[in-house]
Amino acid sequence: MILREISSHAPGVNSIEEIVKKAKELNYEFVGISDHPPGFTTSSKEETIKWVQKRTKFIQNVKSKTKSIHILNGLEVDILVDGSLSVPDEALETLDYCIAGVHSGHRGSKEVITKRLMVALSNPHVDIISHPTNRLLNERESSEADWEEIFKFCAKNNKLLEINGFPNRLVRRALSFGVKFVVDTDAHRVEQMDNMLFGVAVARRGWAENKDLVNSWGWTDFAKWFKL
Repeated sequence: MILREISSHAPGVNSIEEIVKKAKELNYEFVGISDHPPGFTTSSKEETIKWVQKRTKFIQNVKSKTKSIHILNGLEVDILVDGSLSVPDEALETLDYCIAGVHSGHRGSKEVITKRLMVALSNPHVDIISHPTNRLLNERESSEADWEEIFKFCAKNNKLLEINGFPNRLVRRALSFGVKFVVDTDAHRVEQMDNMLFGVAVARRGWAENKDLVNSWGWTDFAKWFKL
């Protein structure tokens, strides 16, 4: 079971069909396709909506031919400097789920990063915040934010945080507020889908249990969470 795959801020290495095939080999009940959309600085609102519509139609066609696994249509979108999203709501409302993340301006102040995350979380179409601390080992330090405020909001509003290798001390703190998580590989090619065990290891070190990880649930409970 998984929720986030392919790609980075560029077309994925593998096709959607190849991702689904790999997910079947891993005996997943469901797989989510979470591409990044076209760059918001180079595409107009209308162009972005048309891109999402075309992609959605393609995924629906793949789903119609695939009965042995559930395929979810998602995106990972950018949280802009004012907390708004890089994809318009008209497109987001057509998805099964939306992941939002800070992909630029990571070094903003604690107040700025907190506001960006809170504005994004307040969007009803946002289900998950990706790599909450924005930390990259040996490349970038964690962003500062008012995590208590964020955790409280997530717990109250059924927003998920991604476990993608960020410090397990934050997992434990978030759990104390009743926050739920999704564990993923952030795979940019199908071979990286085998890395799920590393995300699971981080969750375990943070004392997370099955009840805390929505994509460890069976399809019925998982689908109910996302209102699918």
